[in-house]
Amino acid sequence: MSSVAFHFNVSDRFDYVGRLARKAVATAARTVVVADADALPQLDRTLWLLPGTEFLAHCDGTAVAGMLARSPIVLTPTLRPELCGDVLINLSETVPPGYAAFDRVIELVGVLDQERSAARQRWRQYVADGLQPVYHDAQNRTPLAL
Repeated sequence: MSSVAFHFNVSDRFDYVGRLARKAVATAARTVVVADADALPQLDRTLWLLPGTEFLAHCDGTAVAGMLARSPIVLTPTLRPELCGDVLINLSETVPPGYAAFDRVIELVGVLDQERSAARQRWRQYVADGLQPVYHDAQNRTPLAL
């Protein structure tokens, strides 16, 4: 059964994904990031522009099977069965179908009312699915929980 953590008050979702992805890669956790199609190019750029010593190898979810298998981080607008991993980072407004295949689900929630409202809906869905999400305040400045 998946564990679900909501990270609220995330002011820069792309930077935050980079921080979470670095932690995941350091623990050899395969990570899939689900985001709206219009956000993926910016997320890709953010990961490419990290300093050389912090480079995070990643690919698009439409890459060939061999590339998907070798990439520690996969960026996709839609979660498909072949996109499996240990950690799912969700930047979309809905709960990705198939999330239960992951050990950990991390939901990122910004500071806007619209983002918080969508997050409440996702929280309720996880609870309805029998899970107990946990809350992390990104502004608290404590080390990121992965």
